[in-house]
Amino acid sequence: MRLAHVTDLHLGAEEPSVVAGLRADLIAQAPDRVLVSGDLTMRARDDQFRAAVELLQATGRPWTCVPGNHDLPLDRPGRAFEPLGAYRRLVDPDPEPLVREGGLLVLGLSSPRPYLWKGGRIGPAQLARVEHDLAGPAELKVLMLHHPVFRSPQRPREALVHGADAVVRAAAAVGIDVILCGHDHVAAQVRLDGGVIGLMSGTACSWRVRAGESQSYTLLDLDGDILRLTVRHWRDKTFQEASTTEWHRDSNGWHT
Repeated sequence: MRLAHVTDLHLGAEEPSVVAGLRADLIAQAPDRVLVSGDLTMRARDDQFRAAVELLQATGRPWTCVPGNHDLPLDRPGRAFEPLGAYRRLVDPDPEPLVREGGLLVLGLSSPRPYLWKGGRIGPAQLARVEHDLAGPAELKVLMLHHPVFRSPQRPREALVHGADAVVRAAAAVGIDVILCGHDHVAAQVRLDGGVIGLMSGTACSWRVRAGESQSYTLLDLDGDILRLTVRHWRDKTFQEASTTEWHRDSNGWHT
């Protein structure tokens, strides 16, 4: 099984050459599914959503996404009254998708809130969905949200999503393998409580890179109880392998 984790496209603040490179590399790497953890757009404009969908469809791969805080309008009345209106209309009417496909089980949660635009929140009803929808057997269980549930080594002072500890506990309780996050624009992976893997990727194709980082996305290759996480970053006008980490699963979860 091969998945691609792509996040923080920020169409509207994109580097056109990186967009083209990302499309070409996803086609070449041929993941079974592309998982997109939010911030498809920079300002939640219709044309930005359409450009993001066009990019994802052009890869020719199935894809699943959740909204990020930039996918809520920042400067329009819709932010208060219909914050995910454009997202639902142009991307997916369900901002919290559930995918069961072969051995893959994925649940996406919508973490942005109009009143917590940067920080985000996961509430009790969403935790209940984790406990219910991800309780069954699967080769790989993935939980995806935009805001991070762990701090990266690169940005150790960044805020976590409200409810982060509860999310990780719920994930561990039902045997989730990987929690995918975005928002911080860095590539990072850690072992969370319960042996769950926490994974972030950098901004996929925008100019909003952090110091010392480049645009990046991550491939997840599952082979039995081995999961290889390969960061592919933008260098010399192409996406190329930056690092690969091999994780092993046992009765105590995942270990490097």
